Amino acid sequence: MTADSIQGALARSLDWLLSLRDEQGRILCPEHRVEHTGKSAGAIVTALVLARRDPDRRRELVEVALQQGRRLVDNLVREGTSPCFTFRPGRHDPFNCSNSVIDGGACADALAFLARELSEELFPAELEPFREASLRHARTYLRYAVLDKGIPAQRAWGLTGLAAAWRTEQDELLEEAALRAVEILAEVQNDDGSYPYHPREWGAAHPGSGDASAFYQSRVTAFLLHALEDLGRDPRAPEFRPQLERGLEFLAGLHAPSGIKTGLVEAKPWYWGATYEVASHPFDVYALATGRRLFGHERYGRLAWAAAERWAEHLDEHGAPRSHLDGPGRGRSYQCPVFWAGHAQWLARALDALEAVPVDERGPVTGEGQVVMETDFFPDASVVRLEDDAVVAWVRGARPGVNVNHGSPHGAGLLRVVRKADGAELLPRCRLGGHQAAEWSGKAGLPSPARGLRSGAKEVRFSTWQARVHWRAGRRGAALKTPLTTFSRGVLAFGHSRVSSAFALAPEVEVQFGVVTLRGPLAWRDGTAVPGTELERRFRVDGEGLVVSERLLERGSARNLEYPLPETATEVERDGDEVRYRLA
Repeated sequence: MTADSIQGALARSLDWLLSLRDEQGRILCPEHRVEHTGKSAGAIVTALVLARRDPDRRRELVEVALQQGRRLVDNLVREGTSPCFTFRPGRHDPFNCSNSVIDGGACADALAFLARELSEELFPAELEPFREASLRHARTYLRYAVLDKGIPAQRAWGLTGLAAAWRTEQDELLEEAALRAVEILAEVQNDDGSYPYHPREWGAAHPGSGDASAFYQSRVTAFLLHALEDLGRDPRAPEFRPQLERGLEFLAGLHAPSGIKTGLVEAKPWYWGATYEVASHPFDVYALATGRRLFGHERYGRLAWAAAERWAEHLDEHGAPRSHLDGPGRGRSYQCPVFWAGHAQWLARALDALEAVPVDERGPVTGEGQVVMETDFFPDASVVRLEDDAVVAWVRGARPGVNVNHGSPHGAGLLRVVRKADGAELLPRCRLGGHQAAEWSGKAGLPSPARGLRSGAKEVRFSTWQARVHWRAGRRGAALKTPLTTFSRGVLAFGHSRVSSAFALAPEVEVQFGVVTLRGPLAWRDGTAVPGTELERRFRVDGEGLVVSERLLERGSARNLEYPLPETATEVERDGDEVRYRLA
């Protein structure tokens, strides 16, 4: 693809979003039947970026930005007798599926951007309402919210609005709060560059929420890069650069050369109907392309281009973004296309940085003409990325606790293997783990209703909310089915006697001389170890693919144990409870 084709995809996505407007100019979500004000803010930014690059549509796109800007201003409302002004609906309409800091950060940022972008062609009086709304929200709400919200990505999104408002009028109080927020985000970042989706010390109710998230990882880094530049700070300065580069390295480590991330590293799996998503790619592209511009790492530029191309390829025939393509075992994602089309603003912001990547750096590196042999270990997330000329593979070790909605559903073994030559997935995975290829699985003990209820009773209650969303969207069958499905997957499955190597939560992980060794037990789905069971699992690349060596050392009380081989396995050797093969 070229920059023009990426720009064309953005235009298609924006046109689809604008087709949802009613007679008042509101972009009404057909799924949730509400004006997602924070996503309308994204339409402003995308429209203005495209207006800058497309003279033939400039007048039309500027009018779009002004129309949506006025909508945002009209939606800025005082919170009762509180001094805070927030953008409705925010948290006030549950079907908005957002909150005030997310929407507020996006709105304050977009309004400040609008005022700057049109400062040469509109009278100051015409721009003043946009500037004033951005500043009022930042002064009365964002400067507090960025310091106390429990989710790092939400704080960081609020930070974008706070920094943009400061750039509009350099208020010392806004600057002080913004820089403190940057420090707090650095404090919560893990040493390996990953961010917990919702740290336990910040109020997470379930340990799985503290896991890393392929979906949210790039948000924090992208928003920090954007905010620091709005604050007039150089992200390359010693006080910022280590945090940013660590975040970029973990993000890059999740990406395959083809541009699809390893989605099974995910604290919030209930959002997604597949084991991968491209809905987060606009944030990935902004972070990686900006990282390439600032820090000069060629790999970031290649990955940014690949991520942009995959996002564009996932648009449907009308221009609506999709999180994933249809396929066996895949279903509907929770978020809606309006969200994803609003988020496309971050891909629009990255267009200049994408164009600046030299053409010879944009294609994937397949290893031709060189020997590639790399092992990247991210110990806090317990993720290992193995790469040679033939494949890229990801191994997961330990992870926090899990239930049907929280925490990565698959661990203690292989997550994914991708052939570099054609991007083929050599190890298909389902979202729920369990009885699948390249895992030991069987049964142990009797079903445990208590274990199932401990794991999933709260999630069944939450499923009634998910059912309400389906009902509002007109999906009556899905609404009726959702609580039953959640009960089956969240209670019955967790209380079942099935055990698997993929369910273990805390295997020992050793990475030495490019060999990844895992030692641990079989476990029930909630992570409880099966007494008396032990496995040793080894993974390495040798220049011609991934070599897998498995040993079942102790069976304990487990019965009916099986180890299904991947269909793509070659050079298979079996000897009792040992198996060895290659994926290439």
